[in-house]
Amino acid sequence: MIFSDIEQEMGDYHIYSSLEDVSDKYKYSHRDFDFYRRLLDLAAKGQDLSLMKITKQAAGSAWDLDKWKFLPITHKVYTEQPNVKWYIFLEADSYMAWTNVLELLSLYDPDEPWYLGSTHFFGDVAFAHGGMGYFISNRAMRDLHRIYDGKHINEWEKRISEGCCGDVELAAILSEAGVNITSVPGLYGESITWFEWDQGRWCEPALSWHHVGSHDVEALWQFESKLLTQEVSHYVYKDLFHKLVEPHLAHTREDWDNMSRDRIMTGSSGLHPDEGRRYKLKTSVGDMDEEEQEDALRDLGDEEKELALDEGFYMKKMRWGELSESEQEDAWNELSDLEKEAHTSLGACKAACEDWDECIQFFYMTDRCHLHRTVRLGHYMHASAGSEDGDDDEEPVRTTSGWMMDRVRDLKDRVGTCKSVPEWMKEYAENELTKHDE
Repeated sequence: MIFSDIEQEMGDYHIYSSLEDVSDKYKYSHRDFDFYRRLLDLAAKGQDLSLMKITKQAAGSAWDLDKWKFLPITHKVYTEQPNVKWYIFLEADSYMAWTNVLELLSLYDPDEPWYLGSTHFFGDVAFAHGGMGYFISNRAMRDLHRIYDGKHINEWEKRISEGCCGDVELAAILSEAGVNITSVPGLYGESITWFEWDQGRWCEPALSWHHVGSHDVEALWQFESKLLTQEVSHYVYKDLFHKLVEPHLAHTREDWDNMSRDRIMTGSSGLHPDEGRRYKLKTSVGDMDEEEQEDALRDLGDEEKELALDEGFYMKKMRWGELSESEQEDAWNELSDLEKEAHTSLGACKAACEDWDECIQFFYMTDRCHLHRTVRLGHYMHASAGSEDGDDDEEPVRTTSGWMMDRVRDLKDRVGTCKSVPEWMKEYAENELTKHDE
């Protein structure tokens, strides 16, 4: 079943309205539905509906409307198809590896209340991120349907009107029906260009990608189609890397951003507030009251908490932008000479990457050097013409990305041979089922 904001026909496909079952008191008066009402008006006048997506304001309005769709869609697919084993939810800009997904679902009993997805948290609500795709079993849908009545709908819609996100509200509603999320691997919130290829996920089966464009879909489809001609049904991240990423890596690549972000050195300051690393700052807890201590030590393990209370201090991890000027100066002085010079040239940036044992790729533009500890493919970055003050006589700003190819090869060699996808998934599901039964 395909859903959109309004009901329509597209070729041989019927498109269902995702908002038809929302109560009229919200649909025809609530501010979140301003965009929807304008859309209905355009459709009634036979106009081009794509005109609604031109402005940033329209995009924001569409986002406000999005949170209302999750519950009606969930109810609609169950009432239309009440006897299927699994309900798989996927957004239009997502791609799903169906053979891997079906292998995973075969290990879970659809007559048990399963809600599977990539677990995220909003406050104390654990929910499946909608953009990555999620799976609800027939039993879970039946349990939800049992409490889907006028009283509950009024409560839920009021909560949705005040809430932020449809996937969060759906999870809270499922929880009321006694259905809680179980996390599954392989669901990713970005496209292949963003993915961080590291040893930890090398042998995991890929299930989905989000924010994919037509180019990504075509590449993934061609990759899967070729596998099927070779009678190979399943694949892991390692296979994708070998076919879709590795051929595009090089010692240097101009007009390219490989999205290196772990260490960022810029200009005379040397460091940048967006960089990924944390700085350890000695922080006293002896002068704190009990509530302050509890708040300060909340993220520490039990042993770390006990040690901090015994010694009267702990090492707090802070971002660059959270440090005072004197603390920033101390952090700058702790940099190596190569790091201090990394922003001065492409060669200096590459040398800083070579000097850092964990660095596997780098990005350079004028007065800026980024280093990263995992492999990312990234994307083309058009050279900006002229300077920021509009002087077109200046040379365009060019970007260069590079990968330490010997370290990329070492990464591949360390991983070795992966288990088969059915074997890997069976072990994973058995562990999760054991936890579920405890």
